Amino acid sequence: MSTEVNRISLDMQISIEDNSEEILAALENAIERGLEAIGMTAEGYAKETLTNTVYTRTTDPEGYKLTGRLRNSITFALAGKKADAETYADDEGNTYQNEGTAPNDGDGVYIGTNVVYAAGIETGTRRKAGGVHFLQKAVSEHGEEYKQIMKDSLENA
Repeated sequence: MSTEVNRISLDMQISIEDNSEEILAALENAIERGLEAIGMTAEGYAKETLTNTVYTRTTDPEGYKLTGRLRNSITFALAGKKADAETYADDEGNTYQNEGTAPNDGDGVYIGTNVVYAAGIETGTRRKAGGVHFLQKAVSEHGEEYKQIMKDSLENA
């Protein structure tokens, strides 16, 4: 019994190109874009909660003047970077600065405000029964949406 072997010879050259640096850069850009989108979305939710619970009052029971400063001061910052909004104005046209940077603890996004009295509105004061929790709600109530934002950003890298 004889076995016949047919060989086909192709003169091909194979080259392999290392694109890992470009892929890593695209991944880092996608993560940053995703975090920025999450920050903008969280900022919007915080402002919406604050507006719906505080700024819709015709009179403040505590006698505070509602100028829009707190609402307009809310911004986000990526880890190790300056706030997205470096300046802001209240509804009366007074301007303020957001100074400083977010902690540089890896990849992450921070949402907050530099207005001193924000803590009293967020968590409540002795004169008020409870806080509005506008920052806490912006972070904790939209986790699935934030995951989807990051997933979409990574898929579109």
